[in-house]
Amino acid sequence: MIPLKHIALAAILGAAFYTAPVATAATASGVPLPPLKVRTQTTGGVPAGEWAAKAGALDFAKTKQLAEDAEKAGDTAKALTCWERVLDRTTCTEADRVAARARVKELRPKVRANTDPAKARPWRVLALVYEEVKAEKTAPDGKTTQYHQIMNADDKAVIGRALGGFRDLVFEYSSGVLLPQIDVVVIKEPVKKIPDSKSDFLVGYRAAAAEFRKARDAGGKKYDTVITYVKYRGKKGPNVPRPPYIAAAYGSIGELDGAGYIIIPWGTHFPIPNEEEGEAELHEWLHQIDDVVHKNLGYPRGTTRSSDDGQRDPDYTRPPSAKSWAHFYRHLMAEHMTRQVWNEVTISRKLKPKPGAVIKTIKD
Repeated sequence: MIPLKHIALAAILGAAFYTAPVATAATASGVPLPPLKVRTQTTGGVPAGEWAAKAGALDFAKTKQLAEDAEKAGDTAKALTCWERVLDRTTCTEADRVAARARVKELRPKVRANTDPAKARPWRVLALVYEEVKAEKTAPDGKTTQYHQIMNADDKAVIGRALGGFRDLVFEYSSGVLLPQIDVVVIKEPVKKIPDSKSDFLVGYRAAAAEFRKARDAGGKKYDTVITYVKYRGKKGPNVPRPPYIAAAYGSIGELDGAGYIIIPWGTHFPIPNEEEGEAELHEWLHQIDDVVHKNLGYPRGTTRSSDDGQRDPDYTRPPSAKSWAHFYRHLMAEHMTRQVWNEVTISRKLKPKPGAVIKTIKD
């Protein structure tokens, strides 16, 4: 998949929230992640009730009527669930879906999200941190440049906070249905080769594949997403030639067992001003989610959108108070995608039948 450029902006998470630290398993390799922060509404909110969907399609008109009746009866949890069923289990027009998303937007904050990490589905992430770049490159004029960049303890701490922030945002924005479980491996062996300047990235999936296999085999795990960090620039020495993007994502890489792949050409510009910690990772990861929802789960376009579409989504307007696009990512994850879709996301392309194949969007 062609790498997709990262939009470097961040977000306002909204009012009436508190954060409570939750102990999680320690991450080794000198890149500790902070404890999970669980965000939930301080007041109000009704229990979620039974929200999971059964297999098969539902009738649009009947499901919409159930949602409207539940709202009239004051059954907020049931109403939210029924509007979600309009989105993930019925055939209807895009206008109908826009209307359903508007109701989901109104009702979701009134229904309690899951705040128990043990009840969330795991999304397994492997982060490969390349500690050192030590290479040389000869220019066409014959001049050779020596590149040497090393990640220090502060660099690794920033990466740890970014990974922790990414984990927290996914858990919060998915209503507590999905929780990244992140393993970090620091690669001590220096990156010794700088590819041609036309190359898309410094450490591509072929370079990462060997380290991925070592981590996979050592832990006996199957990973859903692989993230690589390479230090391109620092305060000392010449900056390593870097690709023309802040970060990039691939939906699925065969050499990584089908896992999505995220590339962070890391440097002293991280964290990006005004962004939430982990927002760059979240943006790129959402490109993978956009891929798997439509290809692996078989859902129609509109069930989610590209994380680049903040200015093109017809039912989203960025608030003037938002400092970046994290507010849009919340919209994608909490209003386009239902709790059921989060309960189904997988990198497996062998699903038969595909959960989303029972519905479609018809022309208005």
